[in-house]
Amino acid sequence: MYCNACGKVIADDAAFCTYCGVRVGAGVIHPPKRVMRSRSDRKIGGVCAGLAVYFGLDVILVRLIWVVLTIASGIVPGVVAYILSWVIIPEEPSYAVMVPPGSTVTTA
Repeated sequence: MYCNACGKVIADDAAFCTYCGVRVGAGVIHPPKRVMRSRSDRKIGGVCAGLAVYFGLDVILVRLIWVVLTIASGIVPGVVAYILSWVIIPEEPSYAVMVPPGSTVTTA
């Protein structure tokens, strides 16, 4: 395959030209990652669980780091940062389940 911008030969499965960086072909485009508060793995507001998912870390590690930084900063800044994060970071969407008409839904 050839790059339309610079004319050099590139790999057939390339999404970008290795020489000039222009997008070529029909590569898969992933939507940007967003920080979202967790609905399922929350202790207070889901902030630490959302940050753990975003950064690809273990939730317990993020919670421990948050607690250590909160204590090291004098408690108030860490608590205020958590509350602000709770207000600012959106909650992950709840996924609705389609239920056929006439059937009943029971929740556990």
